[in-house]
Amino acid sequence: MDSEHYKRRLSKCKEIHILVKMYRRRGRGTSISLYDPLPALPQKPKPVYKNIVTMAVRIQEYLVENPQRTQTAAGNHFGVTRARVSQLMTIIEKLPDSFISTMKTTKDQSLLKRFSGKSLLRIAALSTPEQRQAYIESIQNEINRLLPKD
Repeated sequence: MDSEHYKRRLSKCKEIHILVKMYRRRGRGTSISLYDPLPALPQKPKPVYKNIVTMAVRIQEYLVENPQRTQTAAGNHFGVTRARVSQLMTIIEKLPDSFISTMKTTKDQSLLKRFSGKSLLRIAALSTPEQRQAYIESIQNEINRLLPKD
């Protein structure tokens, strides 16, 4: 290509700068929009914690209803393993009745979160009923202290 001809073609080119509002969001892939803002991301739903004590009470009632039933049969009926049934029975047997009656009807998510299956098993593993009761009361006091006052 002739250099003179090439220079003439370049001189006819004009450089234009366009200012465009760009919206972008990074994530698994980058989303870009040149016109409208990107829609807001959907909010993750707050977790709903299971009431372990209610489940344990239901399984205990199922077993007491017919003494011939085994923990394996109860596990099959409720869709849990036999080991989980055993853990739930330990929780029911070892924890104070006042605590069980309170927990089986509660809908308070902060209580359900704090008294999960693992923490209830840890409490049940304490050696004396007095230690269990003191530990439960300390956790309840901590929860009450952290909750906002109306």
